[in-house]
Order: sequence, then structure tokens, then C-alpha cells
Amino acid sequence: MKYIAIEEFSRYHGIEVTVIREFADFGLMQLMVEDNREFVSDADVKRLERMLRLSLDLGVNKEGLEIILNMRNELKRLRRERENLRYRLSRLEAENQLHLVNSPFATSIIIDYPDNTD
Repeated sequence: MKYIAIEEFSRYHGIEVTVIREFADFGLMQLMVEDNREFVSDADVKRLERMLRLSLDLGVNKEGLEIILNMRNELKRLRRERENLRYRLSRLEAENQLHLVNSPFATSIIIDYPDNTD
């Protein structure tokens, strides 16, 4: 996994290092410490950038960030679950069709209903 020093991240984004430390102290993210330097994982960079936009651009406080990020994670989880359920349903429907076609009770009855649109 790759890491970026919080000083480098802060300089690039034009923010104070203390902002990142406050997010970490509040539990919104984790920092890795090595040789007295703090780092953000490459995987957390997008999350940190999202927090900065919400916090600095929209004025969302840390408590609000926590709620928003948790809701976003839950939404992502629910979407994955929905896709999994759709996949399972399609598999069950296909399996059910296969059982119906291969059933010894399957018959080919065609009923022709008269068209009553006259």
C-alpha cells in the first residue's frame, strides 16, 4: 500500500496539517506514523478529499461528516446487496424455468382466445 505524508497532502490542497489531524483525532480516518511523520494511505486520499469538500466548501462539521460518511458507506453496502439479490433472483428464475421445461408434467398446450375487440 502506498502512503502520502500529510504535510505533502496539505501543501497540495492548500490546507493546514491540523485539519487532517483533527479528522484523525475525531476518528474519521487513520494516520500511519513512521519516524515521527504522519501519513495517509493512498486508499484514504479520496475519502479525505471528500471530507475536505464537505467541511471547507459546505461547512459540514466533524459530527456531520461522520454521519454523511457512514450513510454513504451504508448506501454502498445496500447497493451491493441489491445487486447480489438481483443476481440470485435471476439465477433462481432461470433455474425455475429449466425445471418447468424439463418437468415430466410439462405440456405444450396453446390456447387461442378469440379477439373480442370488434
